[in-house]
Amino acid sequence: MHLVSATVDFSVVDKRRAASASADPNTHLTTGPTVFTANAGGTTTTIVGANATPSTTTNVIRVGDKFRLFASSGALKEEKVFEITAVAVGASTTATFSPAAAVSTASGDFIRLTGTVEISDDENLDSRLTAINSTTYTAAVLRAMSINDKIYAIRTESDSSGI
Repeated sequence: MHLVSATVDFSVVDKRRAASASADPNTHLTTGPTVFTANAGGTTTTIVGANATPSTTTNVIRVGDKFRLFASSGALKEEKVFEITAVAVGASTTATFSPAAAVSTASGDFIRLTGTVEISDDENLDSRLTAINSTTYTAAVLRAMSINDKIYAIRTESDSSGI
C-alpha cells in the first residue's frame, strides 16, 4: 500500500552527534539539492554568487538557513553546519554565515541545506528520490519501498557520512 502523505516519525541516528547536551545541536543531515553556488571568491564568513532569477530556484537563500559547504568537486569542505546571518543583493548575492569556515569560499563552492523537511512525509521522500535518480527510483520502485527504505536511500545518496 502506498501512503500518499503519511507523516514520518523522524528520528535518525547520526554518528556525528554526541549524546551530551553540550554537543553540536545541529542536524548534519544534508538531504536537499544545491541551493547556492559561488561564482567568485568569498571569505571565511561569506559566499558570493549570481543573483537569483525567476526561472531558477538556485541562489535563493534566507537568513536562518542552516547548511553544509561543499567544494566545486562535490567534496564536503568541513563537517561544520553553518547558518546564514545576512544576505546582501547588489551586482551579485553575498551571503554572510557563521561560524567561520576553516578556509575562504571559492568560485564553484556550493551550499546544500541541512534538516529534515525533504524527508518529513512520504510525498517529499518520493519527490527527493525521483530528483536524485528518476531511472532508479521509478514510481513502481517507490511504491514497493517502505518509509525507512526511502530515508535510508536518501541518506546513502546524499549524506552517507552520517550512517
